[in-house]
Formats: sequence, C-alpha cells, structure tokens
Amino acid sequence: MGVLQDIRLTPLAHPAVLLLVPVTLVLAFYFYSVPNVLKDSRRRHLPPGPRGLPFIGNLFDLADSDLVRGKVQGWAREYGDIFHTKIGGSDYIWLSSPKVVKDLMDKKSAIYSSRPPLPLAQDVASSGRRQLFMQYGPDWRKLRKYSHALLNATTAIAYQPIQNYESKQLLVDLLDTPERFYEHNRRYSASVIMLVTYGYRLSDWEDPLIKDIYAVLDNLTEMTAPGAHAVDSFPSLAFLPQFLLGNWRTFGKKVSEHDSKIYMKLWDRLKREVDAGTAKDCFCKTFYLNDPQKQGIDDLLAAYTCGGLVEAGSETTSTTLNNFILAMTLFPDVVKKAQEEIDRVVGNQRLPEYEDEKDLPYIRALVKETLRWRAVNKFGMMHATSEDDWYEGYFIPKGSVAVLNWWAIHMNPDLHPNPEVFDPTRYLNKLLSAAEYVNANDPYSRDHFTYGAGRRVCPGIHVAEKSLYINMVRTLWGFNITKKKGPNGPIEPDTRMIRGFLSVPYPFECSIIPRSEIHVATIKKAFQDAGEL
Repeated sequence: MGVLQDIRLTPLAHPAVLLLVPVTLVLAFYFYSVPNVLKDSRRRHLPPGPRGLPFIGNLFDLADSDLVRGKVQGWAREYGDIFHTKIGGSDYIWLSSPKVVKDLMDKKSAIYSSRPPLPLAQDVASSGRRQLFMQYGPDWRKLRKYSHALLNATTAIAYQPIQNYESKQLLVDLLDTPERFYEHNRRYSASVIMLVTYGYRLSDWEDPLIKDIYAVLDNLTEMTAPGAHAVDSFPSLAFLPQFLLGNWRTFGKKVSEHDSKIYMKLWDRLKREVDAGTAKDCFCKTFYLNDPQKQGIDDLLAAYTCGGLVEAGSETTSTTLNNFILAMTLFPDVVKKAQEEIDRVVGNQRLPEYEDEKDLPYIRALVKETLRWRAVNKFGMMHATSEDDWYEGYFIPKGSVAVLNWWAIHMNPDLHPNPEVFDPTRYLNKLLSAAEYVNANDPYSRDHFTYGAGRRVCPGIHVAEKSLYINMVRTLWGFNITKKKGPNGPIEPDTRMIRGFLSVPYPFECSIIPRSEIHVATIKKAFQDAGEL
C-alpha cells in the first residue's frame, strides 16, 4: 500500500502515457496487417529491391501510373532480373528477364497462376464473378475452358470474315472522318468482339452498346491500378469499418450495380433471342444452349463470363491500334518501308488479304514491334503465388503478386538495342506467330511478352493477332500517316497515356490522307461489294 502511495505521475508523464497508447496500437496494427521478418524469418531472403516506407511500402513510388514503367526499368537495372517491392501489405515480385518469366510463370505455373485477393475490385465491385480477377482453382479452370473453346487457333479462323468486313468499314471511316481515327479503332474492336461473343454488330461509335462497354471499361481501369484503393493493398483490413478506408464498399456496390445491369441486360436479351430462334450463331448462344447452370454457373456469372470476353477484346485491341497510329506518326521511315513492301506484294488494285501475310515479313515484324514498343498496360501482367516458393536463393511468399515486368524486358537495350526507337527490323528473323513463341523452350527466342505467360496467357491471342495484322496492313496500304501541319510547322503528337491501368494513348493529332484516288476507289468498292454482314 505504501509503495503505491509513493508513486506519483509528473506532469510530463501524462502526455507520455497518452502518446504510448496510440503508438502501441499503431505498432500492433502494423505487425498484424503487414508481413515482416518478426513473423517470418524467411523474409530476410526476399529478392532485393527499393526500400519503402513503413506500413505503405513503395505505394508512393508506384502511385503515378505514368511513371511506373520508368521506375521498374530502373529498378531492374539496379537490383537485377528479380526484385521486390511492397504496396501496403502486399509483396510484389517483379520478373524482369525472359529466363525468370520462363522459370516461374511457365515451369511453375501450378503455383504462379492465381490472382491476389481483391476485396473491392473482385468481391464487391465484380460481385465475385469477374474471371480476370478469379483466383486459380476449379471455378477459374471451368470458365477458362469456355474461353478457350471460343478463342483457340481453329475457331479464330472462323472469325476472319468478321474482322475482314469490319476492317473495310474502318477504312471507309478513315476516308470520311480521318480525324476521328481514335474512335474508329475503338468501334472496330468493340464490334468484332461483340459479334463474336453476342452476335451484335456495332456499326457506329454512337451506338448505345459501345457507350455501355466503355463505361464498364472505365470502371475496370480505375479499379485495377496498384495502390488505387487501400483495401486491395491491405486485404486483411477488409473487416474494418469502411469509412476508415475510403467508403470502399459503397463505391464497389455502385460499380457492381452499374456493371451487372449492363451485362445482365445483354445476357437476358441473348436468352430471349435464343428461345425465340432468332439469335445469330455466336459464343453466347452456344454457351446458353449448353445449359451453364448444370455446371453451377448462375445467370450473373454467365453474364460476367461473356462480358469479360468483351472487356478483354475491346480496349486492348483498340489501344494497340491507336498506339500503332502514334508510332507511324513518329517514325515516317517505317511507313515508307512498310508501304514499299505492301506495294511490291499487293499493288494498288486490291486490298491486302490474310493470304498475303506470309509474303509480308516487314508487316509481320511491325505488328510485333508495336506490342513490344507499347505493351497493353502500364504495369505488367500480374499473377499471384498460391504457395511459398524459393528461386535461386530468394524467398517468394505465398500470396505475392508476381509481375511479368514486360517494360523492363522490352526496353532492355541488351535484348533490344535502342529500345525507344520503333524498329520492325529487329523482328525480321522472328518468323513464327506470337502464339507459337509463347511456348518456345528458349525464353530468349520469344518475340515479346505482351500476351503474358503461363496458364493465364491471353486466351484471345489468335483473334488479336489477326485483327492487328489486317488493320495495320490495310491502313498502311491505303493511307499516308504523318504529323499534322500547323502554322509553324509539323505538330508533335502527344505521347502521354491516359490515367489508369491500360496503355491507352492520350488523344493526339496526326494527318491520315489517302495515298491516291485509286486507293480511295478500291476501298469504297471493297466495302460496297462486302454487302451486309
């Protein structure tokens, strides 16, 4: 009793105690939510990488999407072919050489094929049904089979008439309103995938369906940038009151209601047309007739499965086509060389066809160079590890985000001399298709990595390749693409990318002019003769 009576708190002790309580809570919170060496000593063997800040890691380093590709190239040079960063509680392992990608994503695909937990982007905003975000397992494999059936090499050939027709409209659109090339490429991409998936053609950019598709894509792009939402960087904190993490559930529910309404409207319309016998042959018709409910696929999951194909085939293709236009504007010598080859093989009396591709090695190389020069997103292809792993003495924890760091690979001067220069000649000895190179035994023989690797390689690779070839070759056949002339000389095109996940070029100015009246007449006649699709 006397001892207790002798204890007295000085005036300075009161604020010290008050400060100690929140500090202790913060430290406990940090220890609970962020992986650290105290909880797992193996983390001392993580790959090297830039030091981040407590709790948030490298969040600020990766917050500006336009700077990420430069940062990860620099880190690869500094730390090597595999390096580590953190965003919040998530480990990011950057695979920055063809060998590392082959060794992990291909050879160890059983544990490098998942996705990280995304409480906002997948669980709430996608109603748990977006295949893109699904973790690796039976449900994902079941849906992947359907995607493969739609998009494999054999079935992709059946879509060539669709791509052929839509590319002819694209040429006519470029004749009529060349300044709107940005929209014309987006319309082409959306129409092709909608015809393949739902049997619906989108002949005009103002079609309400196109507006719906790109509204969903805007939501998707906003959600998928690393660090964009705290709860997806700290999934373990999802139990906390949402107001502490930006009211993420409320936001996610609004996105879910919006996207689900669009996809369910499409799916319900398709079902009515199939039941009435008026539906055109397409993936969704076959999908519905196979009774997906027997496979445990409810209507909303079916709608998202079909909608996911539309997502994957719309903005990625149009982004690449618009980046192609940008490259042609910046590198006039490439346009000249391409047109010389096309004129020699095709002439000016007919459009280039798919059958010409084998005789157009420079054009084939140009397609590959476009995908190397500007891959489809700003960050790389993200997988997640489903088990702990070790690689060349480095520890890779379960649940790590394994990133195929294609910016470091594609812009590595040891692999691609003068990487910032658009130079198709670097691919003249790459005679196989991108799909064939995906499975190459020698990782350094691959052409590029934009279609990904492992079990989650882009399922639409065959369809995408045919779209890119037919549109690039025909655009170069029919038009001269140059910098726009201003009062003070040529106008330099804007080379920035739009905010968000994908490498969508910022709208830029250029001049797209028919090469001759013969080309104009040939284009108009080809589209007129094509009739109705």
